[in-house]
Amino acid sequence: MASQGPEMTSPVCLIENTASGLQMNQEALEILSRIEQPVVVVAIVGLYRTGKSYLMNKLAGQKSGFSLGSTIQSHTKGIWVWCVPHPVKADHTLVLLDTEGLGDVEKGDTKNDCWIFALAILLGSSFVYNSRGTIDNQGEHFLNTDGYVTELTDLIKVKSQADNEEEDDIHYVRFFPNFVWAVRDFTLELKIEGKDVTQDEYLENALSLRKGTGKKVSDYNLPRQCIRNFFPTRKCFVFVPPTAPEKMKNMEFLPETELCPTFVQATREFYHYVFQQSDVKKLKGGHKVTGRSKPQ
Repeated sequence: MASQGPEMTSPVCLIENTASGLQMNQEALEILSRIEQPVVVVAIVGLYRTGKSYLMNKLAGQKSGFSLGSTIQSHTKGIWVWCVPHPVKADHTLVLLDTEGLGDVEKGDTKNDCWIFALAILLGSSFVYNSRGTIDNQGEHFLNTDGYVTELTDLIKVKSQADNEEEDDIHYVRFFPNFVWAVRDFTLELKIEGKDVTQDEYLENALSLRKGTGKKVSDYNLPRQCIRNFFPTRKCFVFVPPTAPEKMKNMEFLPETELCPTFVQATREFYHYVFQQSDVKKLKGGHKVTGRSKPQ
């Protein structure tokens, strides 16, 4: 049996976001290098102050760990990692990556956000995009023409083994992660044109392409086409507000009995799906990753 790897009681910073740029943390790399088991990597990104860390703590089986924060400022900086025994897959390690909130006006650097977004995709075997309100919220930079997903081809280059030339977008899916869209504080009915729809149908409808030509149609379709191309395996979960606004700052300390039952059920469905459907991280060529083989 492979070594169980390091016992981590709390997360550590994997990639520091410094004034001079993103830098790897040697302590975290040493921890990862002691993991001999295959790793299942779940990375979460999204706008700051949208509750990413709460979901990651639930995946770790803990009430706290990744810092939630309770102010309007972005709390997580850089990318933090927490390695725990996989709760479902024996002899596997679950690697959780919590990322710095995107769109922090105090940082004022969208390119920095794009790199964090791209790194989360490259490192993850499952990629969770966490947003608030609705999928087509105009504040969501994810679906903008100049948004994070449309810049992936500029930040990530895939080389053909045969001739070392850059490959087409379709080749990205061979090592890109599964995609999960977590919609927080969702207060609408899941209906389209008066008919009940599933969460996944809600996502697919939001990603549907408009017919026609012209810049307006092209701008609308571009980010949606990118998501459809890059992430053929897609899943959606909607979460109602978990509790009253005045209790949100202490949410990590609240027992489930004080949270909205619908929210609790959605959270359980979310982490059960992630546990069951997130595969071992693979590199280009299908090579399974252990902690020792993680990109450095």
